[in-house]
Amino acid sequence: MVINLKLREDALLAKCLGRRICQQCGGNFNIAAIDFKGEDGRPGICMPPLLPPPQCASKLITRSDDTEEVVKERLRVYHDQCKPVEDFYRARGKLLEFDLPGGIPESWPKLLRALHIEDLDNKQSAAA
Repeated sequence: MVINLKLREDALLAKCLGRRICQQCGGNFNIAAIDFKGEDGRPGICMPPLLPPPQCASKLITRSDDTEEVVKERLRVYHDQCKPVEDFYRARGKLLEFDLPGGIPESWPKLLRALHIEDLDNKQSAAA
């Protein structure tokens, strides 16, 4: 089985444009706060920012290639190259399309349910 993690393009673009790197420690952060309401059959999505600790806040930089034009071109190339692969697995009934409802805390349990897998880490930490 192949899992195709899907994210609304407007949310993906915002997250890519919100990426920041700390010049001092090299940590990766994201200042984009995504809160799109569902409309026209598209699901809503909420992804809070991944903010840096105080010691990194004044040292954040943006990658030079994280511009709207470059990100849109990356997405176009990605879609062009992935479509034949998606079509291949879809035709064989081996493609699971999974719309991301938000960040990892919102998406992980729903993905596990879609795969009929229990979250063993969550159960172990809850039992500890």
